[in-house]
Amino acid sequence: MFVRSPNVALLLVRLTLGLIFFLHGAQKVLGLFGGPGLSGFVQWAAMNGMPKSVALAGSLLEFIFGILLFFGIFADVSILILICVLVFGIYFLELGQDVFNVNFQFEYSFTLILFSLAILIGGSGMLRCKKEGM
Repeated sequence: MFVRSPNVALLLVRLTLGLIFFLHGAQKVLGLFGGPGLSGFVQWAAMNGMPKSVALAGSLLEFIFGILLFFGIFADVSILILICVLVFGIYFLELGQDVFNVNFQFEYSFTLILFSLAILIGGSGMLRCKKEGM
């Protein structure tokens, strides 16, 4: 009935995650797609308990490594860094909040972490930049 292909499945997850991280990073860093821009996001995050340096670093990492993940460049490193960004976001902004709080979406961050772990464990799928023998 259906032809199963783990490579295609992992590719779709990787492309989706890369796009999500890139777009959210672009909102924070560049102010695209209705985002606050870097200074606006850092100010908002600081008002909600996140150190400004963590907000700045997280925004830049999300933007840069989202692009790299999308193209499959350093996918494993990108995933690890993006998981760290999510964990820091949960720690500083979402812990102590209601799980379904509209402003602090813990379940969304948790879902992204689980999908990221799937890529880390299963591989980044086909169409990735990978040196032979590695």
